[in-house]
Amino acid sequence: MHETAAIKTVRSGANVINGVPVTVVRRKARRINIRILEDGTVRLTVPFWWATLAQGAAFLSAQWDWVLKMRERVLSRPPTPPPHEINAEELQRLGRTLNELTAFWATRLNEPNVTWKLRRMKTRWGVCDFIKRRITYAVMLADKPRELVEYVVVHELTHLKAHGHGTHFKSLMDERLPNWRALRRQLNSNAIAAPS
Repeated sequence: MHETAAIKTVRSGANVINGVPVTVVRRKARRINIRILEDGTVRLTVPFWWATLAQGAAFLSAQWDWVLKMRERVLSRPPTPPPHEINAEELQRLGRTLNELTAFWATRLNEPNVTWKLRRMKTRWGVCDFIKRRITYAVMLADKPRELVEYVVVHELTHLKAHGHGTHFKSLMDERLPNWRALRRQLNSNAIAAPS
């Protein structure tokens, strides 16, 4: 059994608490969040607009036993193989697929003047800038099946009407792509992260 840590303070950036590396990130977020990275680093996200670093420290302190247990579990796993390097032919194929799917769904959903681009992203499958009506898709979609790419296209186009992931967004997704939850689970089963 681990000893509960009495963590009184943390600072933004790198910290070491009882020999454990802890990175504190201040950003726009809905809640204080703890994540254990593959290298065993603990990442504590503290929303900058409603929580203080002291509140983040108190939350981390209250969860310290869980943190140590999960950290042991993460460090005992075999390392994840490096991601597949996407080649030019795969990028061209993805570009054609995204052109087709984005045009089809934008027309079907009556969303004119939508542009898109590709970018290397580590944590998202797609991002929608609803003001500029521009979608950025992750290059890593290149090795995903068409139906999963289509899910990301519909997800991002839906953000033109529903900017968050609340009930309105879910309702629209249910209408547009009834099996979207299963597709999301499949996409994220070994994935970088959910689309935004």
